Amino acid sequence: MCAKRFLIWAMLCPLILLVSCGKKADDATAPTRWGKTNYYEKFLWKKHVPDTLYRTMEFDFNQDAKRYMKEPLRLGLYKKTDSDKMVLVSEKEMEVFVDGKKCKENIIDVYPEMDEMKVGIVFKPEAENKVHHWFFRPVDDGGLDRINDMAPDAFNADNSSLMEVEVEKNKVMNPLAEGLLLAGILLIGGLLVWLLILKAIFFPTFRVGKILLTDPVPYNSLKRLKGYRKLILTNKKTTQGFFNKLFTGKVQYEVNPIWTNDVVVEPKDKNSVRLRCPLDYMADARVLKKNQEYTIHNITTGNKTTIKIS
Repeated sequence: MCAKRFLIWAMLCPLILLVSCGKKADDATAPTRWGKTNYYEKFLWKKHVPDTLYRTMEFDFNQDAKRYMKEPLRLGLYKKTDSDKMVLVSEKEMEVFVDGKKCKENIIDVYPEMDEMKVGIVFKPEAENKVHHWFFRPVDDGGLDRINDMAPDAFNADNSSLMEVEVEKNKVMNPLAEGLLLAGILLIGGLLVWLLILKAIFFPTFRVGKILLTDPVPYNSLKRLKGYRKLILTNKKTTQGFFNKLFTGKVQYEVNPIWTNDVVVEPKDKNSVRLRCPLDYMADARVLKKNQEYTIHNITTGNKTTIKIS
């Protein structure tokens, strides 16, 4: 084998394949899919931890390379600029690791006795969020240019790209922010379902209009019922809480000393209401219909009060 031919093969042989890539021989010129990583910005205590995209690279140096190479073959990752120039990928954009150790200036040292090498790539936050196309090519030939005083042709222009790799960086939402957003959507959705549908089922409101309470003289009170879920006749001044009102509906109160125990009036249908009395009260009926008068008798005090629904 002539020296020049040896040099070209010595340079082109090292990067034979990437283990687990599954590329066919007739597809050797296609980019090798190196991997994909997701990046997200810090949110609260959740900070992005960069993924390392690993591939095991296998090498096959011929006997002449193993015999004459005194220095390692140095490979760098290059990219094309807008003007089609090939430049090394900056450490501000990504970092290269070999067997878990960072490579200075992102350059890989490959020795002839090596059969394989575990190479990792870590994106930096400054890298663009897109599919990157990078090219492995020699930075230093390892001294092959000094053999027989012949300089290899393998570094010239497009022929110096040993392999094209495709690496993707994708910006996503911070998982914590995404989880909180999803929880917020579910919470708001649940609240809307409760407020618009379920609340009316579990806490129905009056469909009758008003209630008139009279006697003993001079007691006389007219209370609105429609839109309320309950009327409480009591002697204690009570204020309904905001959240209770929001999630269960409004409660109407009739406060007067004649009510020695709480008497509760609840909705039934559009023509009647239901009366719930404590043990010291008696009523003509438990269901009070519209436009009819009923009497509630306070056994303890002897007072009688007339109720009329309208």
